[in-house]
Amino acid sequence: MRYLLPALFLLMACFYYAFQRVKTTPGHSKPLSVILKCAATSMAVLTALLGCLQNGIAAHWVLLAGLIACTIADGVLCFHFIAGGAVFALGHVLYMIAFCLMNRPNWYSVILFLALMGFATAAFTRFRQRIGRRYAFFYAYATVLCLMASLAAAQRPLYFAGALLFALSDALLGYLLIDRNHVRLDWFSLGVYYLGQFLLALAVCVS
Repeated sequence: MRYLLPALFLLMACFYYAFQRVKTTPGHSKPLSVILKCAATSMAVLTALLGCLQNGIAAHWVLLAGLIACTIADGVLCFHFIAGGAVFALGHVLYMIAFCLMNRPNWYSVILFLALMGFATAAFTRFRQRIGRRYAFFYAYATVLCLMASLAAAQRPLYFAGALLFALSDALLGYLLIDRNHVRLDWFSLGVYYLGQFLLALAVCVS
């Protein structure tokens, strides 16, 4: 375990780098890019699986199911945005169930949820015309995301850090959907996403 976890993280980084290189190559193979993207997330799945086999409480297995859902969502998102977002929402729901099984929400959760929803509402109000007809779907997804991150506030620091990074990644992705002129931000957004997923999985191993 001492060397396996760093190896899995390194493999995640390698798959992610390969995915970005393939994606930005003219005439690239879409199936290959999808495989590399999902392979990166699957390193977090394997990490959480190791933790589940070692610790084996119900909450950890539910969180593992959430990681699997996100891995599937990574692939679906490449072909259909709304369907991919729906599968990601399922992953968030599974994370929320796992968090509630570990520790019930506290006042920090309530305060953070109100703060995040206030920020999200202000952002959606400002960019409503650019978002267009997908406004309701994006706002509903943002609500689920804020709730997931807020419930993580009652958990151990690694869970909270992973959830916040996931939320930050999706917030950056939302901005990129509005303004596509920030290529480097795409690298950063997805990198933060993978780091957040790995931290959630790592938290299972060290619990």
